[in-house]
Amino acid sequence: MRLKVLTLNVAHGAPFAVPMPFLRRRTALLGTLDAVAALLLREAADVVALQEADRASLFSGRVDQVEHIAARAGHAHVHHGVHSGVPGLFAQGTALLSRHRLEAREAAHFGRDRRVDKGYVVAALAMEDGPGPDVVSLHLDPFSAAVRQRQVDRLIQALRQRPNRPRIVLGDFNAEDAGGDGPVARLCAALELHTPSEGEPTYPVPHARQRLDWVLASSTLRFTRYARLPDAVSDHHAVVAELTEADR
Repeated sequence: MRLKVLTLNVAHGAPFAVPMPFLRRRTALLGTLDAVAALLLREAADVVALQEADRASLFSGRVDQVEHIAARAGHAHVHHGVHSGVPGLFAQGTALLSRHRLEAREAAHFGRDRRVDKGYVVAALAMEDGPGPDVVSLHLDPFSAAVRQRQVDRLIQALRQRPNRPRIVLGDFNAEDAGGDGPVARLCAALELHTPSEGEPTYPVPHARQRLDWVLASSTLRFTRYARLPDAVSDHHAVVAELTEADR
């Protein structure tokens, strides 16, 4: 098995921190989404994890951002979870775009209050040569280490209840995680995941200082490439990784 995966926080289609009215300027919004799609088309990843990705609503300029990107990037299979939404006003969340069929889909938002817009989606890849790994698109709280810890514990519990298969967890962790009990270290220890240590800062564009975006994989998978992409299509850089089975 060989897989190429990519994660990107698309910032609701806004390239940088801009006023909300920008998001309802359809021409500007579509230009940004097309730039994201062009990056994904160029990279030709098997699986893409998106965060801050919106379905059609007033906030999104009546554009289904997930479907728009997926159609132009050539990903036939889409799984989106709404982690914060008010019908007609906004529908925000995380998404998986895939060239392979997505099975056993689940989505969860963190917190009992729908104003909490963080969560994850997970699905199993159906590969041509048999069952593939679980893939996760994750977005954690930006403000509180204690909240991130609770969110990660919920994800660990949910993944442990799924069939035993390799896992790839991608997303915006909102933590640099130099060790200790941060979300990366916690996930790696609990689920036997690993990630290259030499990753570059991913946020904010254009002068990134913090490594907030990560790709973690089961110990049965080996990284053959791990890179931050230079493109400025969001306030986060995309991260791309290529993996194969560890014994190959």
